[in-house]
Amino acid sequence: MLTFANNGIRHFFENHCMSRVLVIRFSSIGDIVLTTPVLRCIKKQLPNAEVHFLTKRDFSDVLANNPYIDNTFYVDNNLPEIIRQLKMVGYDYIVDLHHNMRSWKVKRAVRAKKFSFNKLNIEKWIYVNFKINKLPHQTYC
Repeated sequence: MLTFANNGIRHFFENHCMSRVLVIRFSSIGDIVLTTPVLRCIKKQLPNAEVHFLTKRDFSDVLANNPYIDNTFYVDNNLPEIIRQLKMVGYDYIVDLHHNMRSWKVKRAVRAKKFSFNKLNIEKWIYVNFKINKLPHQTYC
């Protein structure tokens, strides 16, 4: 069985029988496809959870038949309108898999417990541009 990597996240999710979760990933097609295990994990461990997804309209076909998504919101150039709609729906949790300025605006406006993934953008930029490795050391078995 898939489990949350962070037991604290699982604890927060398990405290509600019917939770509403917003997952944010705006682009790109491969990254959106790679969110499927996260969605499946949420749905398997929280079968009563309602999972909503926020992405760009260009990727609607990628998510159209995903069995782990209950509702999808699409962003074009209408972020303020989408934020208004998300606030009206109301969420218990936001899982930000994009972690950029646009997703920060959504998280700031919508009241919910928030989880994000640090993509180490600054560390990667320093490594690419100055060849200084500030990335965490990873050991692979």
